[in-house]
Amino acid sequence: NEPTAEGHTVALIDCGLMASIDRDDQDHMISAVIHLANKDYASLVDDFIRLKILPEDCDRAAIIPLMDKALSPYVKGGGAKKYEEELKKMYGMEEESMSSQVGGFQAMTQDALTVLNDVPFSIPPYFAILGRAIVTLEGIALIGDENYGIVMESYPFIARKL
Repeated sequence: NEPTAEGHTVALIDCGLMASIDRDDQDHMISAVIHLANKDYASLVDDFIRLKILPEDCDRAAIIPLMDKALSPYVKGGGAKKYEEELKKMYGMEEESMSSQVGGFQAMTQDALTVLNDVPFSIPPYFAILGRAIVTLEGIALIGDENYGIVMESYPFIARKL
């Protein structure tokens, strides 16, 4: 933003993507962040059911370990770069050998296919809009702190909402 001749700063606020989220869903989101920060994936499944991301009859035994694999590296913070490093460690792809790269990629692909084919999830429209906003804010924060993690940084604020 450039200051005007009078020294005022002009800001542009884009209100094009806005959503109204009812109070119950807000409470379920708060609960989900608390469970995510504590890596309590069994309770997170319950939150996702309440948010209608997962159906009530979902296979919890299959979903919980997949959530752990997908979300634990994200909770650590550091954005996409650190997430990729954590995934490489998790799938044994740290070595430069072709066999470890191929084996790790196959295991990661299998987990992704399991999620896409076996986990009947849906993303409510308001959740997609909120996710886009969070990713944008986290990206801005990562410019100032490459280890920034929005889940753990928001935890104290969200815990006070309980």
